[in-house]
Amino acid sequence: MNKHGITGGYGKGTGLKIYGAFIFIFLYFPLLIVLIFSFSPTRTIFGMEGLTLKWYRELLQDQELLSAFLHSLLVGLCAVAVSTVIGTSGAFFITKVNFPGKTIFRAFVMLPFLLPGIIMGLTLLIFVRNLNIPLSIFTILLGHVSFTTPIVMFQVSSRLLRMGPNYQYAAYDLGANPLQTFWYVTLPMIRTAIIGGALLAFTVSFDEIVISYFLTGTWMTLPVYIYGMLRFGLSPKVYAVSTIILCMSLILISLMARYMGRSGETYHVRKKSK
Repeated sequence: MNKHGITGGYGKGTGLKIYGAFIFIFLYFPLLIVLIFSFSPTRTIFGMEGLTLKWYRELLQDQELLSAFLHSLLVGLCAVAVSTVIGTSGAFFITKVNFPGKTIFRAFVMLPFLLPGIIMGLTLLIFVRNLNIPLSIFTILLGHVSFTTPIVMFQVSSRLLRMGPNYQYAAYDLGANPLQTFWYVTLPMIRTAIIGGALLAFTVSFDEIVISYFLTGTWMTLPVYIYGMLRFGLSPKVYAVSTIILCMSLILISLMARYMGRSGETYHVRKKSK
């Protein structure tokens, strides 16, 4: 017992550190294995001698895999562009407009993101089939916009609620019209939330497979293509592309943490040049 009457503090702290270390190993050790596999000259790491870029060279020569990779990039970028516009507009609507059942409406807005992917995939498949819409990039994009829009809307609406209306009122008192208030006051203060939500939406969209699987025809995204490859055995090229995706995800997550961690209430006044 120490002078504060606390016993076993050191032991408890050590135990928590060991427990945390085991959790991190459990979560990230598979990623390390994939990284090692991608540079292994053989199909296993047992008996591994040296490093090689063989699988990366074969990856660059696999046109179907590269096409699927580019398809995922295209769908992710288009889905983010659409969901950012719709999500930001929706965030202004649910934060600025009062109407009966607003709380229930906010909960329903998040359903496409919260519902299991198999339910959303089947629902959207039935929807496009009833409209006789052929499965294509449009149907995949429709599915991705359905669950990325709530992500952006939640991020931006949270920032708007935390920001409050006082800044807009101050701009109006200084003679600004609504458009000037939005462009010079509101948008700079929610910009980081928009960028962070867009980065998160792209990360989720890029590796989405369940909804994409139901809405894919002959135009496949990378996760669906890799899933199809599993029926014929796992090629080491998958390790290479997984490593590339892992590096991309780490970069996006770092950027997302940077932008989403900034305070939305910080506003720098720029002096006009004489």
